[in-house]
Amino acid sequence: MHLTGGQFKGRHIATPIGYENPVKPTLSKVRESVFNILNSYFMQKGLNGDVFFELSLLDMFTGSGIMALEAYSRGFKKVVAIEKQPSVFAAVKKIYREFSADISLLRGDSTKLAGKFCTTENEKFDVIYIDPPWDFDYLPIVEAALNCLSKNGVIITECNKKGANQRYRFNGTEILPFREKIYGRCKLDFIKLP
Repeated sequence: MHLTGGQFKGRHIATPIGYENPVKPTLSKVRESVFNILNSYFMQKGLNGDVFFELSLLDMFTGSGIMALEAYSRGFKKVVAIEKQPSVFAAVKKIYREFSADISLLRGDSTKLAGKFCTTENEKFDVIYIDPPWDFDYLPIVEAALNCLSKNGVIITECNKKGANQRYRFNGTEILPFREKIYGRCKLDFIKLP
């Protein structure tokens, strides 16, 4: 896999091998599209120039580590990644060290960890990326992530396009994705607070 933008553009990383679940890295064209969409989205919110330097990202199922590393490469001011599988966590930690990337890598269950470090508005994230195994139940993790999202932030879920369209709730209000993109078997949903 290669990085598609920023200071590490063009550099390659190996895909970690997971023992419990296979690691499914986000494709280069998908990552590039995600960051182009985010750039446009945040420019519409009033950020100018290098918009990512003002933003934070939480990668809730880091897997290969490529999405968090891509965000760091593109200049995000704060990047946090969570990985549950010990073998994959160790491999990703090594990759981040090789890049001297200042990414907070946490080991554990993202559904439990996320709520512990986003208790105030200052700790909330502008971008939350959710790419679990495709048979995962997205509903509870997205609803938990909404509590960690900044006011103008966006959650991106990566799922199998054959999966049912999800409807989420936040404080009793139903939320539908405001944008969808499909790449082969992969579907991205972009979600924001009501």
